[in-house]
Amino acid sequence: MQFRWLIASAVLLTGSHAGAAEVSLRDALAQGAQSSPRIAQARAQAEAAEARARQAGVSPNPEISLEVENFAGTGPYRNVRSAETTLALSQRLELGGKRGARMAVAGAERDAALLAYKRAEADLARDIRIAYAELRAAEDRAVLARDNVAQAEELARSAGLYVEVGRDPPLRKLRADALLAEAKAEQARTFGELLTARRALADLIGSSDSELSSAGFDDGVTPPLLPPATPTLDEQVAAAERDAARARIRVAQADAVPDLTASAGVRRISDGRETAFVAGIALPLPIRDRNRGNIAAAGSDSLAAEAALAQVRLDANRAQHDARMLLGAANERVAALSGPGLAQAEEALRLARIGYAAGKFSLIELIDAQSALNAAREALISARLDRARALAALNRATAQ
Repeated sequence: MQFRWLIASAVLLTGSHAGAAEVSLRDALAQGAQSSPRIAQARAQAEAAEARARQAGVSPNPEISLEVENFAGTGPYRNVRSAETTLALSQRLELGGKRGARMAVAGAERDAALLAYKRAEADLARDIRIAYAELRAAEDRAVLARDNVAQAEELARSAGLYVEVGRDPPLRKLRADALLAEAKAEQARTFGELLTARRALADLIGSSDSELSSAGFDDGVTPPLLPPATPTLDEQVAAAERDAARARIRVAQADAVPDLTASAGVRRISDGRETAFVAGIALPLPIRDRNRGNIAAAGSDSLAAEAALAQVRLDANRAQHDARMLLGAANERVAALSGPGLAQAEEALRLARIGYAAGKFSLIELIDAQSALNAAREALISARLDRARALAALNRATAQ
């Protein structure tokens, strides 16, 4: 067990800012945008939608056919002398506005895919901001835990000396040893959190460096309030999907109109070596299949997309409001915790140490002063982390 404590302490010391690869938030955002698989996927999907939009405007290919009749039969048709050969070209003519409706759907899907690409970038930026802040908080907690171990070791040494000279009862030494064990356990916990935070950020930005270090909390700039009725990125995606759903109604209605196939060709009659032109048209009879089911389904899908857009608007407004409220509260906490209260807790600990060394304060009073300072520092770390999370959420909620 003691060996594991030593290993954890050694890694914490070597994993400090001096030995780790420091990365700024700006660099992390740029690196993530270049190497993230989710961005690559969204980009490829947008390119695929663009290709489908180009394909949607293409008309059906013409067909060429070769038909041989009246041969290999009986009587005068036992050979190919009476055969008739027809070479024809046919073209399916799309009716009912199929091509235009198809192009409208593909265009709306392309717009939705491009907006989804931007949404993926915004989602990744939010996740990187949060992971970066969590790494910084884990680093600060690891340093705090390391300092606490050093102070607990010094306290245990002092308590042992005072017990030996008879100034304090043996119970004081046991209490100091227990405090040291708690500090080491906390150090091991913060070490695990630090490793997890490093790995999380490295995965998001596509880095293989296992010793990433943040350059500090990056408060960034609070995004301004959006003008009234300004659609957020999520609303734009939902609106594009709504437009695509509406366009699919036109496609379903156009599919109910049968297409006309026109053909023309040349027929050669072997007996007289004569030729003649042939022409024809073919039109399906819409007796059984009028595409009513697909038309009804497309209408329902359009209603669902309209409702989804309304829900996204509600969610977007709530997300902006909640993020701003949380950011304001976090700013107040950071200002309060980093003010005179922290300095007073540090001064109280200094005086408690002097008083304990002079025999005026007990060990319990010194431990209380140390615990109060640790609680203040931990609260400040948590408040800064909450502020970074709220700012990341607000940036995402107001993304355009």
